[in-house]
Amino acid sequence: MTERRPERRRFRRAALSCPMKLEDADQELVALGKTLNLSDSGAYLVVSIESLRRLGKTARVEFSIPRSTPNTYMLEKFRAQAHVLRHEPMLDDRHAGVALQFDQPLALGLAD
Repeated sequence: MTERRPERRRFRRAALSCPMKLEDADQELVALGKTLNLSDSGAYLVVSIESLRRLGKTARVEFSIPRSTPNTYMLEKFRAQAHVLRHEPMLDDRHAGVALQFDQPLALGLAD
């Protein structure tokens, strides 16, 4: 039987797929990706493997989270500075997973 490790993360992750744009310090587009999960403190997303060459240690990120009520649907936009914690190739050799940590936690309102 495998022993479960205690969760060290301060913020709960939500499985959420939303487009994310990564820019360098000069606001030049570095990568477009899609999140696999997201929390107030960071994100894990998939980008093309070619984007990794241009991805530095920090990035400006922009993404929108879908929100809805019984009568409305909207996208709430967020922007943040983030540090690249790690990246790893995916199974198809054309994409890579990238783990980001936001410089400051965001109030995304994802945890229920």
